[in-house]
Amino acid sequence: RRMSEIEDDLEIEVRQFVGQIATSPAGRGYARWHRNVCIGVHNLEQTAAQYIVDRISLLAAEVGLTPGEPGCDPGVIVIFTTDGRELASRLVETEPLLFRPGMGQCCMNLSLAALDQFAQSDRPVRWWHVSMPVDARTGKPAIVLSNNKSPDGRAYPLVNVAGPSAIHSGIRDDMRQVIIIVDSTKLSGTTWEELGDYLGVVSLVPIDLDAKPAAFDSILNLFSNPTAYTGLTDWDRSYVHALYDFDQERTPRMQASDLVSKMVRRELDSRD
Repeated sequence: RRMSEIEDDLEIEVRQFVGQIATSPAGRGYARWHRNVCIGVHNLEQTAAQYIVDRISLLAAEVGLTPGEPGCDPGVIVIFTTDGRELASRLVETEPLLFRPGMGQCCMNLSLAALDQFAQSDRPVRWWHVSMPVDARTGKPAIVLSNNKSPDGRAYPLVNVAGPSAIHSGIRDDMRQVIIIVDSTKLSGTTWEELGDYLGVVSLVPIDLDAKPAAFDSILNLFSNPTAYTGLTDWDRSYVHALYDFDQERTPRMQASDLVSKMVRRELDSRD
């Protein structure tokens, strides 16, 4: 077969994969951590907890992030429990701002339906990402915040743009917090290595909680096909690396194309 045909087929598959697993707030692009990430693991024996932190940190360092030192303020919060649904429902009810900070503000939160799915799901692992559009040069919020007042009393952000462009907005989407709940009663047959890699993916990149990528080779299928995976796959690494390499200042549609292109190129390079 011609290389162009192989590349075209691979692009179709990659686009389907990204469409199946990726998620973002309405009208926003794909979020990622900027420069640093701190991981905290709770309700787990210290040695096991440190293993999970180290495993996630390895993937973070692989894509150019600086993992937090011991005692840092965690942005990734992993909580182990014996009843994931009960804990998630209670947290959503008692700590709503933990999941939807700035409620009512555009472009910052996933939908209420997604939050209900987080609370009511029976999954072994569930997660909730909080991200924010920010000025790509200053890191300041690029959405209306109650404490961002102009002299005339109006609330609006000021965004620095390097130059007029139809494809570059001067805004990027930063991951601000990820809450992950692990139901330890539903981990039968799962190794610490597998679990650590699974948590690494959902900690660092936006993944749809309802993603069902059964047609693709991904650690995200761990709990539906546990015997098929021992760790991260090539597709997982390609996706995570591509997401930390694409141009975040482009429009959401162009971000998707850029992400797919970089993932395709990485896959083709790995076959050479």
